Amino acid sequence: MLRLDLVAGLTVSLVSLPLAMAFAAAAGLGPDVGLVTAIVAGGVAALMGGSELNITGPAGSLIGVLAGVLIANQIGGYQDVLALGLIGGTILIVLGLSGLGKLVRLVPLPVIIGFTGGIGVIIFVSQLEDALGLPKLAKSPNFHENVGAVFGAIDGVTLAAIGVTALTIILIEGFGRVLPQAFAPLLGIVGAALVAWVFGLDVLTLEDKYGAIPRSLPTPAVPALSLDQITRLLPAAFTMAALCALESLLSASASDAIAGKRHNSNAELIGCGIANMASPLFGGIPACGAIARTTLNARSGAQTRVAGVFNALALLVIMLFLAPIVGQVPTAALAGLLILIAIKMVDIRAYRRLFAHHHWTDFSMMAVTLLATVFASLVIGIACGLAIALFAYFNRAHGAKSTSGTDREVTGSTKVALANVGGPLFFHTARRVLEEATSHTPDVALVLCLRDTEVIDASGIQALKDLLRAHHEDERLVYLSGVSDSQRDLLERTGVIDIVGDGLVFTRRDAALLAAHAE
Repeated sequence: MLRLDLVAGLTVSLVSLPLAMAFAAAAGLGPDVGLVTAIVAGGVAALMGGSELNITGPAGSLIGVLAGVLIANQIGGYQDVLALGLIGGTILIVLGLSGLGKLVRLVPLPVIIGFTGGIGVIIFVSQLEDALGLPKLAKSPNFHENVGAVFGAIDGVTLAAIGVTALTIILIEGFGRVLPQAFAPLLGIVGAALVAWVFGLDVLTLEDKYGAIPRSLPTPAVPALSLDQITRLLPAAFTMAALCALESLLSASASDAIAGKRHNSNAELIGCGIANMASPLFGGIPACGAIARTTLNARSGAQTRVAGVFNALALLVIMLFLAPIVGQVPTAALAGLLILIAIKMVDIRAYRRLFAHHHWTDFSMMAVTLLATVFASLVIGIACGLAIALFAYFNRAHGAKSTSGTDREVTGSTKVALANVGGPLFFHTARRVLEEATSHTPDVALVLCLRDTEVIDASGIQALKDLLRAHHEDERLVYLSGVSDSQRDLLERTGVIDIVGDGLVFTRRDAALLAAHAE
């Protein structure tokens, strides 16, 4: 077991290295800050979090908050970022201790898709400076002004930087097709850096832009924290805490599904809060659970939290002994990685599905969140999305039949279970209702009755898909019963029936039960 944890930790460290540097650089800070964060926050969260397999570090979802603090609060700058970690970490601990962390799960799926896409657009524009080889541009809290600054400096474009950026993207995509995708970012950046070095390309390196990367952790020190800072940073701190909680809990759930474990949500928030309070003591930035790195950790065979600790230790060894080499990585190579990540964050296929297959309020929720995130701020984006979510709930829930909870029964034996889902599956109830309805786990088959479920929004569809996949991974059949013609149309359009199988969908409950018992 220990050997598996060590191998998994080392594997994840090779992926964490470029991402930690890239996300810190995208926020406007040095790559060494990203490394320190991955080491300190990653190690502390691995030891104290409620998930055994979560990998914590700098994340793309936090870039908008960090960059906004650096740009908007010119008075404090980097010191404000450190203070943000302390304040946001405190909020996370309070959420965990009070048990309110579950409220984060009420954020509708379209809102998550929308602000993720908005962050992707912001990251893309922020990387054009390094990708095009432009001189240092003035940063603005207004998106259109940043775009204007890029076009205003377009005469300074260098072909070498564009070439390295493009080569990085091509190599990452190419390696990802023939090798495990998790290793593609590191291989792509190393390949592009080698080409730039061999051909002597005149491109800016990390050392040129940020100075030499330190070969040791900074001496710990408590950042100054004033009442004025707390007042200015509190809105951003609440946003940061909400994003950290959401990402960390989603990441923990992803590892649970792979490794068959069960995390403690409140303990995970407390551990994440402590990690975010520890990070600024060493000059690090806020961090949260990273889904891609956590998934890699679970799939690499990790069994305990030792893997997360070893990931942090491996990054520390890299900082101690390989910092001069890391410093020679072209900034354009990191820009290529971030541009690729940003493009994938803008999920066009998800937008099309929301537009074509779901209620118009789901698409509106996503679109308004994305636009408000880009042109206003992340806080306003989420607030607008949640406002539309409430409107959609009251609009669609009006007149929809609702029952008092859910009914469960075992039919005949423990081999087949019947779960009656009561009422609509909305963003704020879907997962709880489905979990309650299916709390009895049958040996062979589950019959899920949707007779009383007249309305299913996008979050409900996603929760239903996750439930179906979880049962299928355990080699358990799921039958859908009580499905009306309008429900069947929705389930077909959204891909639910593709997961279940058309032959396991029934209009009548007794027909589904007969088929399940026959199986």
